[in-house]
Amino acid sequence: MNRRGGIVLAVTLAAGCSHLQRTDRLDEARAAYEKAREGPAAGSSPADLATAKKFLDLAQAGLDTNDPKLVDDRATVALLKIEAAEALGRTRALAAERDRTLQALSIDRQQLLDQAQQRLAEAQLELERERVARDAAEARLGVAREAVARETQIRDLPQGTVITLPGGQLFEPGRADLLPAARERLARVAEFLKTARRSARVEGQPGTRGSRAVARALSGKRAERIRDFLIGEGVTSDQIRAAPPARHPPPVAVASSPEFAANGAVNIILEPSATGTGGSSPRSTPR
Repeated sequence: MNRRGGIVLAVTLAAGCSHLQRTDRLDEARAAYEKAREGPAAGSSPADLATAKKFLDLAQAGLDTNDPKLVDDRATVALLKIEAAEALGRTRALAAERDRTLQALSIDRQQLLDQAQQRLAEAQLELERERVARDAAEARLGVAREAVARETQIRDLPQGTVITLPGGQLFEPGRADLLPAARERLARVAEFLKTARRSARVEGQPGTRGSRAVARALSGKRAERIRDFLIGEGVTSDQIRAAPPARHPPPVAVASSPEFAANGAVNIILEPSATGTGGSSPRSTPR
């Protein structure tokens, strides 16, 4: 054999012993698989990713055939399986996230509903407490009014509730010092005022006998004295005031009596109530 023939034989033998190491398609499939192993498919679609790995292994084994087309075909199938596994993994991951979101929303809605029901129950309880308190206050007002009505004239007029006390029950003729018995009556009036919680004014009613100017001056002093006494009994100074005399005439039975002519009377006028009545009984209660 000559030198040239030996070289050709050596090249042929070397070519026969060479082995296919890689293809671009196989490298792409390997990279795609490694990426998929770190993505949603690993946790959400492990079985599909395992199937893709089998096809990748087949492509890898195809290198032994030294047939790049066979390797690329198998690598292409592996890529398709990997892409399918990734798509399924993303879908399942999104579905799981959706379920978690819906569950959270459901919990939030239930919490909001529970909170709303709790607030409603609290509001109903508060309304019931207010109703009970209002009923109790109305009952106390009725009792206080009845106590006043047993000893005085009390009338519900458009301008308010008017309590009339004859002057002889409160003062000695010509004087502005309260009698002992007057203090008991006025204490019950004070209790009614505190329970009613309505602004009021005290007006003296001058008698008709003697000097008109003297009678009016005396009525003004008596109104001040009664106001001071009521404040001493717990009526606030903002609630009660003394007013000029004779703005509201007493009832006819009082005005026509000799006692009124000699000693006048006192009106305590409460501003109109929200219900338009002075207490439990809107009727006049003559005494």
